[in-house]
This record gives sequence, C-alpha cells and structure tokens, in this order.
Amino acid sequence: MTMPIADTNRIEIQKQTNSPERAMPFFNIRQHKDSNVLNSYFEPSEILDQHFALQNGSHKNVKQYVIYFRHIMAFFADGSHCGLAQPKQFVAFAGYKDTPESIVLKENSVHVELVLNTRNNVNQGKSVMHIEFPVQSTFTSTTDDDYFVE
Repeated sequence: MTMPIADTNRIEIQKQTNSPERAMPFFNIRQHKDSNVLNSYFEPSEILDQHFALQNGSHKNVKQYVIYFRHIMAFFADGSHCGLAQPKQFVAFAGYKDTPESIVLKENSVHVELVLNTRNNVNQGKSVMHIEFPVQSTFTSTTDDDYFVE
C-alpha cells in the first residue's frame, strides 16, 4: 500500500526512531522554515525508499543519479541501474543531466528536493545526499522547460 507523505503518522515514525522527541509527523515538518530539518528526523534514503521507491534496490546504495531523457536513472556500484518505480514522481532537476546538482520529486502536492553533493561523489567514490523542501523556485522540468515550485 502506497502511503502519501502527508499521511505518515506519528506512531510509525516513533517505531522507526525510538525517540519521542524525533517523532514529528512528516506533514508537520513542511511548516518549519529550516528545510534541513528533514535530515535531522529521517535518514534520506529511508524517505526516498518509502515514498519514492526505485524499481530495484535502495537509494542508500545508489552511487550516481543521471537524468536520461525524462527519467531518473540510479546507478549502483556493480554497474546495474534502474529508474523510479513511479517515474511520474520525478518532475524537475537543477544542474546538468549527466551530473545533476539536485532532483525534485513530487508526491501528491508535496515537493521534495534531493540535493546531491557531486564533488564528494567524485572525490570519495560514494553518494552524498540530503533532502530538503525546495529552496529555489525554478528548476528544469523533464521536458527541459522551466519548472516552478511554489
């Protein structure tokens, strides 16, 4: 059963974190001004795996994301790759298609920006990412037009 981000409830989060002070419902986080609060309460790959699942594998094992035509391709260390289980969730990106700086995903009316640290990816050979609510308002859409996040 696919559960929208805004419907994630407090009990499920408490089970995952085992800490009442970290048990903030996902939809309430959206009200905070500091969008990095997402990374304080949740592991980025857990959010992605739960709400923006890949066809195969986990986001925590992804070594590189690439924009391929109108889709995200996630590449793993063994050379395998896949896209999102629900490709329509990918709506925009910033940077270049072969080295995106960030990827904007959308579930229902909630936008989430996956910010990639591409310099560290090259230097350290591992994926460094965090999730934010989009800070900038204009991105490149999947059709190479401007995409506005309000």
